[in-house]
Amino acid sequence: MKFSMAVFKDQNSSRLFVGQFISQICDKMMTLGLVWVISQEQSIQMIPWFLAIGALPHLLLASSGGKLVQRIGVLRTLIHTDVLRGIIFLLVGLLWLAYFKHHSLTTLFILTFVSNLLGALFNIAVFTLPGLMPKKELVPQLTAMVDSCFSLGTVVGPAISALLYPWLGLSGLLVLNGLSYLLAAGLEGGIRLDPADPETVESEPANADMAPAIPGRSMFADPLIRFMLSAFFLMNLALTPLMALLPLFVQTRFAGNLAMLAAFEVSIGIGMVAGSLLLSVAEFPLKRGKRAIAGLSAVSLLYLFFGLNHNPVLACLALAGLGLALAVVNVSLLTLFQSRPAPADVPVVMSWVNTISIGALPISMLMVGSLIEKIDLTKMTICLALGLLTISLATAFYREFREI
Repeated sequence: MKFSMAVFKDQNSSRLFVGQFISQICDKMMTLGLVWVISQEQSIQMIPWFLAIGALPHLLLASSGGKLVQRIGVLRTLIHTDVLRGIIFLLVGLLWLAYFKHHSLTTLFILTFVSNLLGALFNIAVFTLPGLMPKKELVPQLTAMVDSCFSLGTVVGPAISALLYPWLGLSGLLVLNGLSYLLAAGLEGGIRLDPADPETVESEPANADMAPAIPGRSMFADPLIRFMLSAFFLMNLALTPLMALLPLFVQTRFAGNLAMLAAFEVSIGIGMVAGSLLLSVAEFPLKRGKRAIAGLSAVSLLYLFFGLNHNPVLACLALAGLGLALAVVNVSLLTLFQSRPAPADVPVVMSWVNTISIGALPISMLMVGSLIEKIDLTKMTICLALGLLTISLATAFYREFREI
């Protein structure tokens, strides 16, 4: 294994990292703040509807989001969506007490819909951008760096929200979030793309070892892309219940409290951050496909260990290891989706990746809700872990994936 800090020394990469680090922390901070306000000032029964409204734009843009990003331009999409979100949050925050507080529920529902509409385009663009950077050799490390920002936001954002909300109130959080988006847009404005392929996304694939797309064929005609998108969807279906069932594990398996639940959630978050940051500075001898297979196998076994374990300390360690292995899988697959298709198709693939990540949640929750009273919690965990292991074995038998 070789270590290199080249991705952090590159000015383009560091601008993207710092901008996303700030933006993702404030984004997760804002989400928790809005959920808290709705649960306290309205009704806790409105929370599922609020989260559903946030997921809806991602589903609506599943087939058209990538083409829209292509038309606008990847970097321009990144900057414009951050600027628009910044202006919207800033205006709502500044005018909250005077105008919007009297219609708070309607305002928050509209705000989350518009924000996620722009966020869906942003997610497509931010994971397409690494392949357009001048230093193509840094694409895997940059992808890992961007992925670490999302994980860091999940860990740090809620903690900051809990600290700042009593001081700033909702209007203060809205203003702070708006300023963070504008700061991120300013940093992104300094990014310079490969001059050979400025915003056209029509250059050669990012990695020479990846097979180029066949001219005249849709990216979905590529069996490897179809197979890995299907595997990614099934992975999300199996993994999503873990986070949803954590409170139930804490109550029934460990007889714990809210502090234990927070420890479990922080453990998996820290593992994901550590895994993403490690991949941004380390080069592994394993090929990308074999690395993903090994990571998914580790996720399956740690998932199973957590589900059968009764010691909270060992459970935290299992979740941290699971998070680290999951980061390895995510970065490996994202790099595949960036480099396997023809460059012009990458935003479209990323649109489906984003949709799968969001859309798997309601489907998985429906599955868990229908089975939770019929199947013991331990048996359900074993089934989900074995399902993940089956996906891992299926990918291991796919020779073309093993060799990439």
